[in-house]
Amino acid sequence: MDIQQLYYFMNIVECGCNLSLAAKKIHITQSALSQLIINFEANEELVLFYRKNGRLDSLTPSGEKLYAYAQQITKLHEQMNDMVRKEAAKQKGTIRIGLPSLILRIFFSSFFPKFTLANPDIQIEIIEGGSNQLRKMLFQNDLDYAILIEPTSLDPKAFEEHVIQIDEMTAFVYHDHPLAYKKMLNWEDLEPYPIGTFNESFTTNELVRNKLAEIKSKAKIMFQSSSWDYLVEATQESKIVTILPSPIERTMDKTLFKEIPFKDPIPFNVLLCRPIKSTYSEVESKVYESILSYFYQPII
Repeated sequence: MDIQQLYYFMNIVECGCNLSLAAKKIHITQSALSQLIINFEANEELVLFYRKNGRLDSLTPSGEKLYAYAQQITKLHEQMNDMVRKEAAKQKGTIRIGLPSLILRIFFSSFFPKFTLANPDIQIEIIEGGSNQLRKMLFQNDLDYAILIEPTSLDPKAFEEHVIQIDEMTAFVYHDHPLAYKKMLNWEDLEPYPIGTFNESFTTNELVRNKLAEIKSKAKIMFQSSSWDYLVEATQESKIVTILPSPIERTMDKTLFKEIPFKDPIPFNVLLCRPIKSTYSEVESKVYESILSYFYQPII
């Protein structure tokens, strides 16, 4: 079988050996699918399916072995095609960078337009997502670079990291919240109130949960979202305390909402990460060095 026929064969199996259903799913005639199986079994002198009343019923042991190989081969075929697409994109000057929406808006809103205008031959493909999702994509070689939150949990032998921003988590409340008068919070101050933060696809969620567990706080995370706008606005006319990265303060209406730092804050450090390779293309090096140069802050 060629690769297309393997896909047809797998589709038949995954449709419960129902040729009619399989044909509709992949937009091919039922007779063509039936003939595919008949020809293969005749040419190879190998029975793939048991029959019942003239219809395919289930896989024979040989059919099960072929199905197992088909799964592996088609997966490798998809990975190969994906690799070819990515390598072709790189040769054309395309770099895939993954970063959380918050980081994109707060820290990169001016970088990407300036870089693109200055380097029209280099295409930047931006992939937005939570740090946990982006970490996985970087590990699977689906990204050239990722902007992640510390700790990244990446293997230092396989990936290099550079800090490009140092910040912390803070609390956001509505202006008439009972805690709004405080200039600084202890974590114990949160216990009477419901907590809001990013959902579990974000490293922020894990950091907040770990902190509450560390101090044995009775405060509970009751509101989660990927939208910081929603999480901040959810504090209106409620007792919710939203814990988010401090840079969000730049996006909110300061007459309605108040940001309060913690005496013992959770760090919010932003890192530029990439796989360690023996050599990097000219385009890869240009993008990487430009990001570091843009965020570099000399120590005084």
